[in-house]
Amino acid sequence: MIENIKLLMATQTGSAEDVATQVKEALEESGFNVNWQDLAMLEDISFLREASLIIGVVSTWGDGEPPDDAVEFFNKLRDSEALNLPGTPIAILGLGDSGYDIFNGCGIELEKELQRHGGSPLLERVDCDVWYDDDVAAWINDLREKLLLARIPVEPTG
Repeated sequence: MIENIKLLMATQTGSAEDVATQVKEALEESGFNVNWQDLAMLEDISFLREASLIIGVVSTWGDGEPPDDAVEFFNKLRDSEALNLPGTPIAILGLGDSGYDIFNGCGIELEKELQRHGGSPLLERVDCDVWYDDDVAAWINDLREKLLLARIPVEPTG
């Protein structure tokens, strides 16, 4: 059951925050409770253990790095022992610019690290380029559909 959704957001210029707001609103309109986690404000990563779903909406800065304010979170995630998130579903949407050598490095790293800690992709990670409105809308729709389907109880057969 998807009861404790953690929406991780990291932004440098505000674009990822705008997209994360769209994700939160869309899921809340569908009846889900979404807990917003600004990675710039976190001092501890253990809260991830409480999640029944981890959504990441992150932008990439410079040559594949996380936004300045989220560097500490990524360092802790990278350096910590496994958090034991066995099978916790994850869904990552990265914002980047393909004009840089390392396109969407922050989204790629977040997914890799969450998987190292035991997370399992619910959806294929989407790496958005500069003009991303259609990709974001499609990803949000796919995410909402998956979550709504997970809510439908399955009747035993036989």
